[in-house]
Amino acid sequence: MDKKEALLRSLTELKMAHDNASKMLGDIMIIAANAAKGKEGVPAVSDLRHYKWAISAAKDHATQTERVIAEYAIPQIHPYLLAQSCYLQ
Repeated sequence: MDKKEALLRSLTELKMAHDNASKMLGDIMIIAANAAKGKEGVPAVSDLRHYKWAISAAKDHATQTERVIAEYAIPQIHPYLLAQSCYLQ
């Protein structure tokens, strides 16, 4: 896979993960707002856990996208070194 395709794929996966987490948070907030208005129900702990997992997945995709972008910026550095934090900051 060439670099352009890898970048587009990585960004697409990041966007999908972000959208998924965003939708989950929106659903949690609607339930919480209804509870604050006196309607029954509060957000479930499992919903919050699923949201945390979705955020974690989005973070992983962001890290992968950062690596792909770093390959554009620093193509001469060995891929192992790109994984080191000093090259990604």
